[in-house]
Amino acid sequence: MSAAPRLSPPRPRARRGPLIALYALIGALVFVSFLVATFPYSVTLSSLLAPCNIRIRYANQRMSPPFGARLDDVALISTAAGRDRVVLNSPSVVLTPTLASLLLGRPGIRVRADLFGGRVRVTIRRALNKTDFAFDATSIQVAAIRGLPLYGAQVAGAVAAAGNATLAGPALPDANGRATLAGDHLTVSIASGMAPVRIGVLSGALELAGGVVKLNDVETHGADLNMKADGEIQLGLTPDESQINVTLYLEPTRSGRDHFGFFLHLLPHPPADGTPYTIGGTLAAPTFN
Repeated sequence: MSAAPRLSPPRPRARRGPLIALYALIGALVFVSFLVATFPYSVTLSSLLAPCNIRIRYANQRMSPPFGARLDDVALISTAAGRDRVVLNSPSVVLTPTLASLLLGRPGIRVRADLFGGRVRVTIRRALNKTDFAFDATSIQVAAIRGLPLYGAQVAGAVAAAGNATLAGPALPDANGRATLAGDHLTVSIASGMAPVRIGVLSGALELAGGVVKLNDVETHGADLNMKADGEIQLGLTPDESQINVTLYLEPTRSGRDHFGFFLHLLPHPPADGTPYTIGGTLAAPTFN
């Protein structure tokens, strides 16, 4: 007579818990990996920017571990006024989906771009016919910014900015937002061969509402010249058409008067008397009084 088979004792329930949790974690990671791998990165970014009359162009797209995609040789193109105009170029842009975009289908994407020698991060979300932007920029080299209206002067130094904006349509009057500014080691060269004026540290804030950019306590403090600007810029259909109404205070230091006194005499009135200057006209043709 053969012996009865021996039965293994049942596995305690306490040991099943960690195993079930491990299987659940593996399943979740596989699910998230699938979502990340199949996420339409460039299509999502294009759809978020389309209401602003902006489209993107890039050379190629590849995965960017652990989550995201990298676009190479990227151009941001404005399609306003019925013509294409490149407004920004970046050698590399990394896109990452927002959590709400992955799990809930709400359009949103995070953008990290190399720009003007620094780094820019932007989170873009679309809801209720509005596009929301949250951004920060660090180590932006002013000298690398093309198209900045400097009127023959050369500005060097690094700036940073952080803020948010909401666009209800392609027109800037439909936008509102706010940004804080900071800068360091800023210099301005008025003419070729002339030693740069050291304006040093920058601070202040910009506020956009109803197509008007307000300058709130924008100041610089440096070794040669201290400046303070208040006022506003009425945005036009193109940047060149924007109207300026800014009050500018200049306070040269002793070093500034010693090195650039002859330049100060060319101003409409001496800066030492405390009377501010006014900047008017347009960005394309400003007036200084």
